[in-house]
Amino acid sequence: MALYLKVPIILVLAAIIPVLETISVILQVLYFKRTGNRIFKMTPVHHHFELSGWKEGKIVSIFSVITLICCIIAIFLV
Repeated sequence: MALYLKVPIILVLAAIIPVLETISVILQVLYFKRTGNRIFKMTPVHHHFELSGWKEGKIVSIFSVITLICCIIAIFLV
């Protein structure tokens, strides 16, 4: 629908978590190739949070709330 309405930015906003997960992998690979160090403990970023001690349920809950908020914002942008 976003492509049909010619507002593809809404896709990025509505799918913010998958976008951030992908960006975290790209950043980790590029940074590691340049410096040999890591930005995150593990990528995608949800694994970083797991290794930092967050429970899986907490990660899912927080990511779901973030997605819900961003989807509501995207709806109002249309």
